[in-house]
Amino acid sequence: MIATLLFDFSWVLAFPPSQQNDVLELNDELIEFVKQQPKLNSYIFSASSKRMLEKMRGSLTPPFIEIFSSKELSIYKHRSESYQQIAKIMNTAPEKILFIDDSESNIEAAKAAGIQTIHYQNNQDFIKKFQLIVNSN
Repeated sequence: MIATLLFDFSWVLAFPPSQQNDVLELNDELIEFVKQQPKLNSYIFSASSKRMLEKMRGSLTPPFIEIFSSKELSIYKHRSESYQQIAKIMNTAPEKILFIDDSESNIEAAKAAGIQTIHYQNNQDFIKKFQLIVNSN
């Protein structure tokens, strides 16, 4: 049974700035969906710098409990042991974590660590896959 959601930041929860402004565009629809999952703990695991992520903290908490930076933790998202370490930090068994990322190599690493995954394509695809996973548990 899924107890924890672990999201990538770039290209999932936020998109690069448009030509009209230089600010990351948050994926408000997805963030709102996460807020509607009160029984699940939600975290962010990003390769972005902790400093940059801290600037966004006010827009991300709630619903996200903690933001993990692979740079700050000196781990790599494409290695399975990184997900084992994150699971230990969250005090959650890997099989109870659902990781959402747009990178296939990160998805494969998380799977190798025993974590359930969704390869993010867009919000509608994510919600459909999320519901299938949650309803099957």
